[in-house]
Amino acid sequence: MKTTVVALIVLATSSAIAGHHCVEESEVVGYQRCSRFGVGWTGRTLGWELGATMLRVPIDPIDRDVEVMRNGATSSYRVVTPPSLGAATGLRLRNLYGLTDHFYLATELTLGHLTAMPSLGIEPVVRDTMPVDDTTTGWLFGGMLAAGVRSSAGIVALGGELAFGPRAVVFSNSSLPGVLFGQGGPALEARAHASVWLSMHWTIGAMAATSVFDRHDVSMTLTLGLHAFPFDGGR
Repeated sequence: MKTTVVALIVLATSSAIAGHHCVEESEVVGYQRCSRFGVGWTGRTLGWELGATMLRVPIDPIDRDVEVMRNGATSSYRVVTPPSLGAATGLRLRNLYGLTDHFYLATELTLGHLTAMPSLGIEPVVRDTMPVDDTTTGWLFGGMLAAGVRSSAGIVALGGELAFGPRAVVFSNSSLPGVLFGQGGPALEARAHASVWLSMHWTIGAMAATSVFDRHDVSMTLTLGLHAFPFDGGR
């Protein structure tokens, strides 16, 4: 029994040493650089970014009949809007998974408030109804999966990525209570980014993006990053 326990301990220790590689960096014996413990199953690096983002979003045309209940009576309206551009500002949260020194994956969530929207052309279908205004408010929601490459030069890191995922905008008009207008679909973006190390765990950065589908669909994001490993495992 004791022999079996000793054998298991030796085997476990050998496996741990095999997964924890060290490389001699000089002629001085014992001066080595070693990989992080557990790197074989946790991935190379892990980080998070919280950013303030500004987006310009194409809005599809609207041609829709709606009914609104007021004071127990139902009024009918027709809403017509040509294609236009909207704008939003919001927050973007990114989770970064570094698989190698230069390749990473990222997941992100975006929540934004629409700051510019097209004026809704609301026409009373019943001619004796009161005129209505066209003030609109709304929100933007998005989720992305990105794959990218990066390279470092001192404290500066540069890179690019391709991101894909769903995005939707939802908006309403104060004169049409209870009526929501929604648009959404897949988004595919090409992005370029740069960041600077403030300390061994913190970075600030910027990222510019443009849609592969529509050149008018662009965004700019300023980020603050937190990294689990000092300098992402660099020196």
